[in-house]
Amino acid sequence: MNKPFALTVDVGTSSLKAVLYNAAGEVMDIATSRYEYLSPRAEWAEANPEDWWTALVETVEQLREIHTNFYEIQALALTGQMHTAVLLDNRLEPLAPTILWLDRRAVQETAELQQRLHMPAYQLNSTYTLPKLLWLVRNMPEVIARTRWLLWPKDYLRFRLTGHILTDITEAGGAALLDWETLTWAEERLSQIGISPDILPPLCRPEDDAGTLLPEVANVLGLSSGIKVIVGAGDVLALISSAPPLPGRVTCCLGSSSMVYYPLAEEQDISDPLGRLYVYPLLPYRLLGGVSSTTGASLQWAWRTLFPQDVPFEDAVKKALQSPPGARQLIFLPFLSGERSPYWSDDLRGAFYGLSLSHTIGDMLRSVMEGVAFSLRYLLAIYNELGIKIDEIALAGGGVNTPGWPQMIADVCQLPVSVFCGEDTVTRALYAYICQALEGTSDAFVPALLRTFGSANMVLPKSDLKMVYDPLFERYHKLSDFLYQLFSEV
Repeated sequence: MNKPFALTVDVGTSSLKAVLYNAAGEVMDIATSRYEYLSPRAEWAEANPEDWWTALVETVEQLREIHTNFYEIQALALTGQMHTAVLLDNRLEPLAPTILWLDRRAVQETAELQQRLHMPAYQLNSTYTLPKLLWLVRNMPEVIARTRWLLWPKDYLRFRLTGHILTDITEAGGAALLDWETLTWAEERLSQIGISPDILPPLCRPEDDAGTLLPEVANVLGLSSGIKVIVGAGDVLALISSAPPLPGRVTCCLGSSSMVYYPLAEEQDISDPLGRLYVYPLLPYRLLGGVSSTTGASLQWAWRTLFPQDVPFEDAVKKALQSPPGARQLIFLPFLSGERSPYWSDDLRGAFYGLSLSHTIGDMLRSVMEGVAFSLRYLLAIYNELGIKIDEIALAGGGVNTPGWPQMIADVCQLPVSVFCGEDTVTRALYAYICQALEGTSDAFVPALLRTFGSANMVLPKSDLKMVYDPLFERYHKLSDFLYQLFSEV
């Protein structure tokens, strides 16, 4: 079982992870390379696609140095951040700007498209690709005029690997360009904003064959040119690969943003009449949940903003953990880039409430971590309101590696937290897709996915902290609702 079988790649907002699996679905190794995104103006966020490629080469080199039989890998698949459009010109070079999903420059365009297309907020909001394309039409028409292809981050890397231009249905859905009834491109939406649908790439399923590596790329990466490349999917895969679905268990994938979903049973016909949560169909599952926009991103922002540049992240978190539970009554609202669930507001903004002369930067950082936990508890309260009893939180994503955060979430929500996996969360589904593709049967997917899960590490809530966090959550709840109403009236 020490023989490498599959290489999976996750291109995130601030880092790229390459995960090596053996045939049994066990993680052999993980390599990570970090990069920064640019904010040339307030509310803007842009990436350089070349940073992703450099990170891919670096992580593969790290794994190859450790595993002498790296060449024996049979297949490769990619996932990554969704909504971020990578525009290629006729020379197949990226066109600037590459606007990230968390960019909020297209708020006005979003409102206009929602009114014109009559789409719910969970299928069209300012994080999605379509409004950003309309913004480019209006503000940078020369970029659109030079655009030959529209791709997304993992598709761009796959293109660099294979020379083939294509995408999958999850990216189309995350772009507000998918016809959900037929699972084909909704080409008319591009036409309506003045863009030719010819820029849309072939639309595939995640398990489809994407070709083989270009010989020169295979040589650089130290892989066989005959390795099979699978199409893959967006990081929405984390919804099914964070923990085994179980009644009473809600999954929270805590990354730069957080995806929070609950698997509905076949007989459960539940929806949120207020649209705070929504039902998302993914493979054999119907998932009820939503997305919080800036959770892990809030913690990264607070670390970089509050602490000197020479203070490592781990040392900053130690300062936060020295602050008492409740952060001396300080509350943080993690809405640094608007908020999706439950508010679906581009105007909502983050805030500290309760600051006094006695508060320290440790208190402030702890309040950010607790504020993210409060935002999760808010969504759990909505599940309970809809008649779904939550008994356990399955926590996954990069946030599980932040010391003290899983315990804090358990204490704030007063629920046990199970951790099945960490950084490799979303790539588990890629491993299952690879098994499905190599075995040639869709029946292989679920068994392959389930065998990647071992036993969970359980974090139990401290019951004595209920009296600390219950009143603070009520204050958080009232503050966030008040600010939502206030910004909605402006």
